[in-house]
Amino acid sequence: MSRAFVKEDDTATAEVERPAVAPHRISPRGLALLTARRDTLAGQDGLEASNERARLDAVIGAAEVVPALTAVPEAACFGCTVGVVDDDGQSLSVTLVGEHEADPALWRLSCTSPLGRALVGAMVGDTVTWSRPSGRRDLEVVSLSLPEP
Repeated sequence: MSRAFVKEDDTATAEVERPAVAPHRISPRGLALLTARRDTLAGQDGLEASNERARLDAVIGAAEVVPALTAVPEAACFGCTVGVVDDDGQSLSVTLVGEHEADPALWRLSCTSPLGRALVGAMVGDTVTWSRPSGRRDLEVVSLSLPEP
């Protein structure tokens, strides 16, 4: 086969310009977690570690740090923990965080997630609708608190 018809991969060693990271809100705790993750990569060699360091540098550089709450807010907002109960009496407690520190397994949800968007601005006693792929679910806000450290 002639080499004229073989596509050379000239991007394998070329510097690739990364798209800019959009500004994003993050808590002081979230920034500390990202910085710690970046620091663990400091001594590692290889393309994968280098790419992850570059990604984390971009994310940290675009972070808008939102100061931790010092008092319980009147309405659900970034950084607070929201207690809700559904029509079946099941309760749930979620902490609203930035997208880079979200951990659904620990109910640390991004304010931009479907449940986060439904909760932001809600006050105790309000009912919000959580639109999920499996259907809508109405939740009553029963408490607002500061997150556990």
